[in-house]
Amino acid sequence: MVDSRAPEYERLYATLRQLRMERGLTQAELGQRLGLTQRKVSLFESGDRRIDVVELARYARALQFGLTELLDRAELDYPVAEEFTTDELT
Repeated sequence: MVDSRAPEYERLYATLRQLRMERGLTQAELGQRLGLTQRKVSLFESGDRRIDVVELARYARALQFGLTELLDRAELDYPVAEEFTTDELT
C-alpha cells in the first residue's frame, strides 16, 4: 500500500485544492456538490483522509474535469512495467 503522504498523493491533494479554488468554490460548496461535509473535503485536500478512485472520479466530475485530465494536472507519472515473454515468467 502506498503511503498517503507519498509525493504523488501530495501532488494529487494539492491539485484537488487548486482546481476547487480555480472553480471559485469553497470546500462547503464542493462538499454540497459531492454530498459530503466541508470537513471531509478538507480531509481529502489536506491528505488526512485518503481518497479512493470512486471518490476521485466524483470529485473530478464535480469540478467539471475528466478523471484523466485531473490526473494529468497532478503530474502523476508512474513507470510502465517492462514487458516479459511467457518463458521468462515460468
